[in-house]
Order: sequence, then C-alpha cells, then structure tokens
Amino acid sequence: MSRFGKCQNLSGCLLAYRGEETEVEKDQPFICAECGKPLVEVKSPAAFWMRYVYGLLGIVVLAGVAFAVFPPLRGLISKGKGHHDANERPPAEQPADNPTTDNSNPNPNPNPPADNTPSNAAEPPKFVTSPKRIEMDISKGENKTVKAEVLTRVDQMPNVSGSNKDKLYMAVEKARKMGKIITIPFSSGKSDLSATDVQQLKAELDKPEIVALRGDPTAVFVILGYADPKGDAKKNITISEARAETVRRNMKDKCEVINVMHTVGMGGSKLVDAQNLEKNRIVEIWAVLP
Repeated sequence: MSRFGKCQNLSGCLLAYRGEETEVEKDQPFICAECGKPLVEVKSPAAFWMRYVYGLLGIVVLAGVAFAVFPPLRGLISKGKGHHDANERPPAEQPADNPTTDNSNPNPNPNPPADNTPSNAAEPPKFVTSPKRIEMDISKGENKTVKAEVLTRVDQMPNVSGSNKDKLYMAVEKARKMGKIITIPFSSGKSDLSATDVQQLKAELDKPEIVALRGDPTAVFVILGYADPKGDAKKNITISEARAETVRRNMKDKCEVINVMHTVGMGGSKLVDAQNLEKNRIVEIWAVLP
C-alpha cells in the first residue's frame, strides 16, 4: 500500500514550492524524490473516501435497526407520509407549464466557476532552485514541449537580428540534449534580482552537475523569461524579456559564466501552475548541447 507525503524543503525543492504530494511505495524510503529530504505524511485520497463510505454505511445500518426494533416508528412515518401525499398532490387538470410550479432552474444566473484565480492570490515564495537530477533527454515530455514553444517564440521575436535569431533557432532545433537546470521566481511587476537572489543563483550554478555543463565549451544556455498571463500581452512579453536579460547579465558579470547565452521572452504563460498564476512569474535556464 502506498503512502502520500509533502516535502517541506521550501529552500531548495520545486515539489515543495508547488505544494505537490508525492506517492511512495510502502517498502521505499519516505523521502522526497526531488531533494531527498524526509516527507511529512498526509492522508491519501483513498483513505478519505473509505471513511466517507463507512460513515454512510453506518448511518444506513443504524436506521435499519431503528426501524426493526421500534415498529410504532414505522407506522408513524407511514401515516405522516400518507397525510403529506394527500395534501401535496396537485390537481389532475393543472397545466404542465404552470409557471408557479416550474422550479427546474431556480438560479438562472449562477456564480462564476470556482476555479477562477482570485485577484488577491498570495505571492509565491522567492528562492532559486535546481532539480535534484537534470533531465537532458530531449524526448521527455516537458523538454519536448518547451523546445517546441521556444522555436515558435524565436520566430516571433521582433528585437533580434536575423543572424542571431538563426543561431538561436539552430541551437535549439539541432540540439542533441536539452534540459532545465535552474528556476528563478520573480515578484509581480519586477524584473531585477536582489543580492540574495544573485547569491542563490551563484550557489546553484556552482553545483557539480551544472559546473560540468559549464565546462563544456559547446554547451549553450537558453534563458527563458515568463510572466503570468494576466494583463496586457505586449507588456507581458516586455517584462519576460527584461527578466531573462537580468538573469543573463548576472550570470555573466557576477557568476562568471562564459558559455554562449541566449535570452527569449516567452510572455504570459500557465506553464508552471494553471491555477495559481503568480507561480508563472519565473525565469528558467536551459542547457542545450549540440
């Protein structure tokens, strides 16, 4: 039987940042698959529904026992039901379309769907993260999807010269391997990095697996800027480009990254979280190997 848990490592785990539950087989260590930290156990959906079903069954059983043990109760209920039916039965000639009896739509103007994102949603926690294991297989789901989105966006970039656009397009199109290495969240309307953000970025770039990629002179870093999808689409493109450029500049000037780097403003997106739109205000750094 599986166990369910949540990671509390908000300082370095994307699963904890997204609030996702992790399913762990009974004979496996109860730790986070992303960062290796212990999980906090939560009740499984199956356990919740089993308690609900058992509760209903208990109510039905108790009602049956009451009926069997107290015969006068059966007679009282039957008598009351018959009296109610006699009083409530409509006249035989009552028109079927009588507006006074049409309750098929008591609320013609229902409220909007409950899954609309509230305008005052909380800001996401601000920290820089990298996956526990970098997936460079370009055929994997997220890698394949992002590659297609980047190629589409490159064709639409208005402020990039034709030659640079061709270089970026070819680097992504002909990539032998491609994977996300770092994610940097941003506050609403912001495109700058604080000193703490830069320190966190440098710490992630100095991890052994990323250092190995930086040491490959053929490795290209593609920096994707995102904004949440609310607001004007053109402004979202502008701020996503500014965020990506800020990260590129800090990687070069303060983190000593010498690899070729390209920035792409992806605009408004629901890539990370379609419900909590604030979590889409991010920059992602992708490593591309030709």
